[in-house]
Amino acid sequence: MDIEVTGTPSEIVEQLATITYGDHIVLIYPNQYSYREIYSSYCKTALENNEIVLLLTYYETIDGVRQTLKEIGIDTEKYEKERSLMIVQDITKTYFGSANDFLFFIKIFDKHQEKRGKNGISVFADMGVFFHHPQNNKKNLVIEFERSLGSKFDTKLKRFCNYHKKDFDRFEEHEKGNLLKAHHIKITVLSQ
Repeated sequence: MDIEVTGTPSEIVEQLATITYGDHIVLIYPNQYSYREIYSSYCKTALENNEIVLLLTYYETIDGVRQTLKEIGIDTEKYEKERSLMIVQDITKTYFGSANDFLFFIKIFDKHQEKRGKNGISVFADMGVFFHHPQNNKKNLVIEFERSLGSKFDTKLKRFCNYHKKDFDRFEEHEKGNLLKAHHIKITVLSQ
């Protein structure tokens, strides 16, 4: 980890503008209210900047995410129809089982965004599935997956790995260190 940012949700939202393509970010959030404020604000900015946004949700339903986005003025129907916004709830299928599969998927997606004249891709992934899905309830799999992705990407990708603080605190200190090393930026969201 090279950069560390800590702040309230509104402070974090302002800092997200400094995230560049290629960054692998870990975001640790204290509650769903803070998380909603961050992902919705980030999505609005990314979509307005002509990016593709892939939201991988776990703790919220797809309809709940859509409602949150609509509340801040995002035309979800329009962006989903043009495939600039994709919201997926069962992310166990999205992770494909290995980092190589995920990276292959991203390279295809990267070529797709170039052809469509998009500026890049942002992936906002709620990592809660790794702690609560019966076949994935192994902390070492999460760390292995994260580390195999690397801390930087050579594509126009910004990947946010989002952990609820209670899930993140399940890791022992040395595990947290290994997980953080897999990311270029660590963002810790404070409660308001």
